[in-house]
Amino acid sequence: MNGRKSTRETKELTKLEQARIHYLFLCLFSEGSKFLIMYIIFHALHMTGEYLITLIVLLSVRNFSGGIHLKHYTSCLAFTFTFVFSIILISRTLVLNPVTESLILLAAALILLFTGPVTSTSRPDLSPEQNKVFRRTGAVIILIYAALLFCMRTLTCHDLIFWVIVFQILQLIAAKIIKERREHHEKFYEEA
Repeated sequence: MNGRKSTRETKELTKLEQARIHYLFLCLFSEGSKFLIMYIIFHALHMTGEYLITLIVLLSVRNFSGGIHLKHYTSCLAFTFTFVFSIILISRTLVLNPVTESLILLAAALILLFTGPVTSTSRPDLSPEQNKVFRRTGAVIILIYAALLFCMRTLTCHDLIFWVIVFQILQLIAAKIIKERREHHEKFYEEA
């Protein structure tokens, strides 16, 4: 060796890098513990499979649509549990005809295309280009689910997948309204 230290050996983490790593571990712990708590509850309710399917579909859409973000761990856990439990219950009780489902999913894709995504207030807003990519990707994912559901009416989790998407789009609409009201409120008080 030539006696010089490599860049990796001499480089220390900046405060920003340390904060990012700390935030990553907090997120992993927070989300992981919520997943585990809800897994235990849904297992006790004999809804484990439905819970896992709901999460898979929800994450595939929510990553591109955003939604309601709560600031406290317990309120987020309670909201998420209620949200998922409601989806499972309604999917067991309310079945729509294929044409109605297809129209609703088409409307959901369009709503996401023109409304989404809504990011957390603790994160920076997406750039216009990122926004466009997220909207288009989310809408395409919903259209893929729509085609899957239309072609596979006998799929065991058919109704569950449909209601996950519907509930997520309703949450997106609510999040958009909340965000616009908050921005209007902040702008009003800045001018006053």
